[in-house]
Amino acid sequence: MVIKRYIGNTMQDVMTQVKADLGSDAIILNTKRIRKKGFFSWFSKPLIEVTAAIDNAIIGFSNHGTKEVGDTRDITRDDSYYKFERKVDAMEEMIRQLVTEFERDKDMEPQKTYGENRAYFDILISNEVNQKYALEIMEKAMAEYNGSERDFSKCFEQVILDYLGSDIQPIELIPGQRKVVLFVGPTGVGKTTTLAKLAAGFAIEDVKKVGLITADTYRIAAVDQLRVYAEILGIPMSVIYSPKDISSALDEHGDRDIVLIDTAGRSIKDENHEKEIKEIIEYGNIDDVYLVISANSTYQGCLDILKSYEFLGKYKLIFTKMDEITTYGTIINCKIISGKPLSYITTGQNVPVDIEIANIHKIKDLLMGNKDHEGSG
Repeated sequence: MVIKRYIGNTMQDVMTQVKADLGSDAIILNTKRIRKKGFFSWFSKPLIEVTAAIDNAIIGFSNHGTKEVGDTRDITRDDSYYKFERKVDAMEEMIRQLVTEFERDKDMEPQKTYGENRAYFDILISNEVNQKYALEIMEKAMAEYNGSERDFSKCFEQVILDYLGSDIQPIELIPGQRKVVLFVGPTGVGKTTTLAKLAAGFAIEDVKKVGLITADTYRIAAVDQLRVYAEILGIPMSVIYSPKDISSALDEHGDRDIVLIDTAGRSIKDENHEKEIKEIIEYGNIDDVYLVISANSTYQGCLDILKSYEFLGKYKLIFTKMDEITTYGTIINCKIISGKPLSYITTGQNVPVDIEIANIHKIKDLLMGNKDHEGSG
């Protein structure tokens, strides 16, 4: 076995050397990036080092009585198959190394492309914004920056605001018309507490007639929790045990300005849950649907939740537990994935104070590391 090392500026340069020296039957054993020696090497582009080999039986040495390269006389069928197999192995190894190099270069792309603005890309990644979206945001910010006289930071902030969207959609009441609102979402995100905060706000601050309905009969504690809030606020509450009961329950709240409906927080894989929600929307003639998501959800968690609630069609986003997080990428990830408008965020357990209409400028500041808005935006 003959083993040699080759160095060049690019993979193509090195492979040309290998082929010229060892022939097309050479096998790639290893590929890596190296730097020249010396201090100034750190300011130059890395070199490519390839270790290649070829079997003596293939390359041939005349003094051993074996065949020279290109001498195909007396090659048996087994020899031909062996050479073909080695070529295939070498090609597979070469492809694998090229893919590795490509992935490595792709990871280095932000630093090469964004230069002194790389810090903004790092801000997005540190906030757990999905890398694909972070790259999109940076590309748009760079394009806007190159086409204007504004500072890059202003361009970057504007793109963030554009992604968050200015179409914030909280619950809006129309005089003389009852509004029926449904709250859905996975278990543990704080739907019942969020609903209670909104109910208190409408009843106390806006002096509206509020009605409550709960379909969350899977947890006795959930019914009791909402009943306590209803009693404190002096608000009527109904419990339904079947989606078809929603019509009669709404009849009980015919004189209300707004009726808020709580649902069970079920597993995202529960098909019966989807059926129940669809029937409540159908039988209840629901005006608005709000999907409640915890701000501490992972990117994969966001994907799973949003996919499981695709059947809703039209809905708005509420983010809870903002007081429990230090990274804020979940909001922009969910906004981009779903394309749905933001509505409210919650910042604690206190009813009714720890809820507010989403403010994209505050969310942008949190993403940028402005701690003045932490816990309030």
